[in-house]
Amino acid sequence: MLYAAFAMILVGVLCFLYVSLSPKSQKNDQPFKRFGERQPAQGAGYSASYRHNPNLSVSPQLDERIRREREIADRRPVWEEPNLHYTKSAPVVEKPSVVEKASILQETKEGLSEVPDVVPPTPSHFQMDGILYLDHSGKIPFGTKDLGDSESNEEDLRNFKRVGPALLKEEDGKFVFYSGNVSYTYGSDDLEQVVFYDQGIVFLLKDSKAPKPVYFTKEMDQFKEFLTQAASA
Repeated sequence: MLYAAFAMILVGVLCFLYVSLSPKSQKNDQPFKRFGERQPAQGAGYSASYRHNPNLSVSPQLDERIRREREIADRRPVWEEPNLHYTKSAPVVEKPSVVEKASILQETKEGLSEVPDVVPPTPSHFQMDGILYLDHSGKIPFGTKDLGDSESNEEDLRNFKRVGPALLKEEDGKFVFYSGNVSYTYGSDDLEQVVFYDQGIVFLLKDSKAPKPVYFTKEMDQFKEFLTQAASA
């Protein structure tokens, strides 16, 4: 009984394989049959030779020609797009190798002589710190050198307007007071006289109605030295 069971199982497997493989064989035979039906002029001999020789051989001459063309194609350089970088170069300015100096000649009794270069005098600039007042009354106590010791101090200084800490500088031949965002400029044409006190400086203006600057500072010697140098220049 055991052998009979194995035999039946084997027969069933074979039947299953036959049924599953038989449609594929029929499908594979259909193209050949249709090809024979569409081209009856080829004859049975051509179909038979085609089925028996599916791999057609290539002639040695054609094979050699194909091989040479492939070698030539492999030897050709592959063109690549060049990678270009554009940089903007700055213009080159050539420096003169020889510097010529022009000289001025002056005719004298002995002949021509070179005139030496005139070096312009270097202006002496200065600046000093202090406290600025403006005198609107014009009553300056000239009888004393110390404003603090004047008997009429309160009366004379009543119309003094305090501007505040100021920086006195000399710019282009003019005296300029800088106090915060405000500046007061006085040129040589505006000044009539400069009066020195022990504690400060008073600028007397030609315009009697204009307020006169009164500048209290501890750097009196520096200002006197500057005026001396300016007068001797």
